[in-house]
Amino acid sequence: MCAYREDMKLTHHGHSCIELSVADATVLFDPGTFSSFDDVAGLDAIVVTHQHPDHLDPDRLDALREANPDAAWFADPQTAEQLRDKGLDVTATKAGETFSVKGARFEGVGATHAEIHPYIERISNVGIVASGDGEPRLFHPGDSLEGRPENVDYLCLPLVAPWSAVRETIAFVRAVEPKHVIPIHDKVTADRARGIYLGHVRDYGLDGGVDVIEVPEGDSAGLS
Repeated sequence: MCAYREDMKLTHHGHSCIELSVADATVLFDPGTFSSFDDVAGLDAIVVTHQHPDHLDPDRLDALREANPDAAWFADPQTAEQLRDKGLDVTATKAGETFSVKGARFEGVGATHAEIHPYIERISNVGIVASGDGEPRLFHPGDSLEGRPENVDYLCLPLVAPWSAVRETIAFVRAVEPKHVIPIHDKVTADRARGIYLGHVRDYGLDGGVDVIEVPEGDSAGLS
């Protein structure tokens, strides 16, 4: 694993799972079935944007808990209720509400998962803006394009999904206006096809293009 530690550090564990070092906290987002997080330990918090298995792997939940017994858990309201039924102490996240962990600040954004199609009931989804004093603002939207927080330095962008079209993805980037885009949620397409979506985002995400920072699975990047 290569790391370039600066102010904030992001490690990509595949798909939508990122590990973020912000302020004095280390936080894991969306540990799902398409992600590699089995060796992750020493976490201060675990954040889940919604209940779908590619964002929360139920088969590895116990192992993650055992490896990180002191981690605080945060999740959207529906997932929080499900995790409480499994004996976890979980704080429900909501749009506009904030929480903090060891100097790191987190703000909930949005409330509902993007529509997959009219025949599937929409579930709760709460994206998160993470920041620390003197550090960048990073936005992880989960599976929703409805939240449009301001002053986003780094947007973790769902690149390909059953619920998305590239025109909607580009419109989302243009609405948020991040300084940088970090592609996530890309395990549902072939590697050769991935570049098509990424090219559209890079070329048309903002007038004149948007800066895309690729963090391959298993790699880390310093964010300043």
